[in-house]
Amino acid sequence: MSDEQQAGGNARGKVIISWVVAPMVVFAFFPTVLLMVIGMAPSIVAFIVDKRPGKVTARAIGYLNLAGCLPYAIKLWTGQNTLTGVLSLLGEPSALMVMYSSAAMGWMLNFIMAPIMTAYLAVQYEVKARSIGNRQAELIKEWGGEVKGQATMRTTDASQQAGVVAAFDEEEKEAAAFDEKAENG
Repeated sequence: MSDEQQAGGNARGKVIISWVVAPMVVFAFFPTVLLMVIGMAPSIVAFIVDKRPGKVTARAIGYLNLAGCLPYAIKLWTGQNTLTGVLSLLGEPSALMVMYSSAAMGWMLNFIMAPIMTAYLAVQYEVKARSIGNRQAELIKEWGGEVKGQATMRTTDASQQAGVVAAFDEEEKEAAAFDEKAENG
């Protein structure tokens, strides 16, 4: 079986899950799904708004929001697992406050951790640069200035290098002229 056929099989499996299994789960566990949709509204919004590749912000908010919704889902499962049970849980102001404030903690983590990580990485970079500089100084002391790449160039090498740069500049000019003709022509 080729990779394309396997990819097509995986896509069909996802379609079956999303159009057959998911509605059955929503129907079977409707009170829990309703509680989670209302309780995790900030996570749904964050998922829609977050444009970063890994959806890091949405994940941070979603995990904490789920942690805030889970006690009420357990309370729903152990108590009255019906639509009226959901409405009575959501009627408690403290329930929505806990669910939404846990999502707010995810937003706070998102805003606080970026500067903290930036500062940490800057310090880590400085320590690494200082370590490399010290090691380089030790090598220069042991082996001489050639280790750092500061050896003097001979005059013939310098003239050859200048000829290569001039030839490269000419090729670059020709390529730019060709591109300009293609755009105009």
